[in-house]
Amino acid sequence: MNIIKTISALISKLWRWIRETAWVQPLLIVGGIFAIIFSIPKFSTWFEAMGVSSSNSFYTQYRISLEGEGREDGDGKRILTEADKLTTAIDEMSFSYQNYSTYEDYRAALEKSGALAYGEKFYFVFYKTECNGCDEARNAFETLIEGWNTSFPIKDGRNFKMYAIQADQTSSNDETFEVDVDKKAINRYLTYFEAADLWASAAGRLEDAPYKKNAGLGDNNYTYVENTDLKNWPVPTLFLVDWSREAFEGGRPGISEVIFGVTGSDDFEKAQQLANMWNHFKMPTETTEDNTNPFRSSYRKA
Repeated sequence: MNIIKTISALISKLWRWIRETAWVQPLLIVGGIFAIIFSIPKFSTWFEAMGVSSSNSFYTQYRISLEGEGREDGDGKRILTEADKLTTAIDEMSFSYQNYSTYEDYRAALEKSGALAYGEKFYFVFYKTECNGCDEARNAFETLIEGWNTSFPIKDGRNFKMYAIQADQTSSNDETFEVDVDKKAINRYLTYFEAADLWASAAGRLEDAPYKKNAGLGDNNYTYVENTDLKNWPVPTLFLVDWSREAFEGGRPGISEVIFGVTGSDDFEKAQQLANMWNHFKMPTETTEDNTNPFRSSYRKA
């Protein structure tokens, strides 16, 4: 008890001195302001950990990194980033399917290439940290995940899977590039796969897919992707990558569908659009075609 009384007395004396000493008070106020300012990053981290920074924290769990994009080893060979590795698999196997007479042969090649290590089917998303369309897509994805195979029947029975590239991610080697446009990791990434003709091939295929016509979409975003337009690359871009038998037999394995943001009057309708995208090919177990799905050639507008 004596120790507590002693401490209380010291605190009381200190407070009385601060209150009676005019020059100390402004210093404490200024110090308090700086303490609050320097604490803001920590508060942001705490809030993000609690899910307050919702959009970023949602996509981060699916993110494949652009860190080190364009880096080379001592022999001048490119060191592949996480994003490079996945996209290389997509590039190598999306447009070579015609070299295989059967799906079994094609699937064996998929396994050998490592493409199936990422899953047989998944969403492949480009997003930014400050992006209204990305926030809308996040809400739709969260609604879809919550109702996966309940509110939103999944006709192939597969589990939800997604990979995401943060288009405004900075890389530790950004400033080592001399040309300004190359100082952005996303630009180096897109340009690398432009040389492999991935984006042009994908856009050409996707412009002919049923959804573009059924949804009455314009050409602009497809043209930006086809030309690897670094200034106008659409974000969000949501691809569907599908290595299934249905996609192979339908002539669109690998990069198979695309939307440039979600549409609908509410989160449920937007999630339904994503589910329709996943259910884009008729399954052998379906007795009739789904003419309500705009991602299918059987679609009939109501």
